[in-house]
Amino acid sequence: MNIKKRIVTGIMVTGVSLGILAGCGAEKPTDTVDGFLTSIQKGDFEKAGTYVEGGTDSLKTDVDSTADEEFTISMIEEISKNYKFEKPVEVSVSGDKAVVEAKITSVDFGDAMTSTMAEVMPLAFANAFEEQTPESEKAFEDLMEKTTLKHLKSEDVTMATRKVKLNLEKNKDGVYKIVNDDSFTESIFANLSQLEDLFGEGDDGAVSEEVAEEPQSEKTIVVVSVIAKDQKYDVNPINVNVQEVSFKKASNVSEEEQGNISYLAEKEVGSEFNYLYVSYNAENTSDEDYNFSGISQVVLFANGKQEVLESSLDFIDYDEDQDGSYYGKVNKDGEVGFVINADPSKIEKVRLVIGGSMKTDTYDGGTDEQIVEFDLSQK
Repeated sequence: MNIKKRIVTGIMVTGVSLGILAGCGAEKPTDTVDGFLTSIQKGDFEKAGTYVEGGTDSLKTDVDSTADEEFTISMIEEISKNYKFEKPVEVSVSGDKAVVEAKITSVDFGDAMTSTMAEVMPLAFANAFEEQTPESEKAFEDLMEKTTLKHLKSEDVTMATRKVKLNLEKNKDGVYKIVNDDSFTESIFANLSQLEDLFGEGDDGAVSEEVAEEPQSEKTIVVVSVIAKDQKYDVNPINVNVQEVSFKKASNVSEEEQGNISYLAEKEVGSEFNYLYVSYNAENTSDEDYNFSGISQVVLFANGKQEVLESSLDFIDYDEDQDGSYYGKVNKDGEVGFVINADPSKIEKVRLVIGGSMKTDTYDGGTDEQIVEFDLSQK
């Protein structure tokens, strides 16, 4: 969906659908704009929506608007806290149309979103090789929203002062309403166009001709071979279920993802590479708090050589078990991915080192690390 529409849908769903019966607006276009900006400044979103034409019908999409609405309201609540404007000035009136200019100072939304993307996108790239589920997608959306609000609330948030020319049209009752266009959006979300530029998205969601590139083939992940499934280990009091150990091949990986994975794996990768994948669930069966370090090391054996892969080289770094603290009876899902040099078909043995457990407060008790080996020479 167009980014601008997704953001604006929230205020329109709340404001127009609940407030249109009040018949707000004004015979003077400057009064309409003043009423709208004052409502935003006061955080009265229902009233703000009544000054805008179109209502929800003009913004209907195939995306559930409820989540958009709640997130948008939260963002505007933060924006309204530092929202200032000077008295609107009439620029022109022609028939049923008018243009009104307002000088507005508010949070630089484009700058805040740029900071948000810089913080969360490395996680998105690392997460690209995990199996996508509704739960993981929801977790990433929640992270995106939380990070956005954090930057909007920041004490040193950047402010933007700009002059916005708002377009208005009379409705059938002769009342001026603000047209829902880019200028309307800019009056609330300063420099939103920066965000559209970041994604190469214009009003129609298309990439501009200047930056158009040849479409890249869709990335694929293929399971080369499965080494083990559903293996259970006791790291008292942590029960570990290794759900899958396998070799996988990634193809058609974008250059941007290649760069992020190369950084995390500490080795250069191209558009195709092989990796060892491990997924597991760890459950603390004790009421006490314990630390568990997950899969701490992998060693591959092939042709009389060994390839040692430490946990720090895991390029899948967006999973529950990144934090090894288990506070009481809880369980976490973990995934690791190691880019490998060896040809999977030549690997004769895989060694997993399952980390030990210890009490969080005293660093004693628990169980030492365990070494598990899978002999592939017989397969």
